[in-house]
Amino acid sequence: MFRHRTLFIAAAVFAAFGATACSEEDREDIGNEVEEAAENVEDAARTAASEVEEAAGEAAADVAEVAVRNLATQQGEEQFTDSGNPLDEDGLSCDATVADGLDTIDVNCTGTTEDGGTAELTGSTSELPGASVTEIEGTFTGTVDGTEVFTSTNLGG
Repeated sequence: MFRHRTLFIAAAVFAAFGATACSEEDREDIGNEVEEAAENVEDAARTAASEVEEAAGEAAADVAEVAVRNLATQQGEEQFTDSGNPLDEDGLSCDATVADGLDTIDVNCTGTTEDGGTAELTGSTSELPGASVTEIEGTFTGTVDGTEVFTSTNLGG
């Protein structure tokens, strides 16, 4: 009986060590899974942040283009009038495109003078849109039928 008792105790100790080893392995597996899940969450957060940043940049570019386009349309029409080349009732049609991040905004406008000439306004600005609601600084050139009628570092003002 003493022998059975010794075998029983030995078996219990062996089982305890076996369970502990298995438990350690399970803990390690769980730790690895938790670490992997944390990395996945971190990657997802980085991706989401990058997408938000990209969307915000696109929104800022869109707002800048609209602001510059509207100012160039209004102030460009005045420049043509001031140069002795008033535009017809359709005025200027302008496009503005962000270039070099938000560092430069290119402006291209077309219209027709009251005399039927083809009017074009081209240029660029590095001024932050909204810095002024009445003018934009940059380099701008107005032509009628390909002949330069004005050049300016400021539209409006």
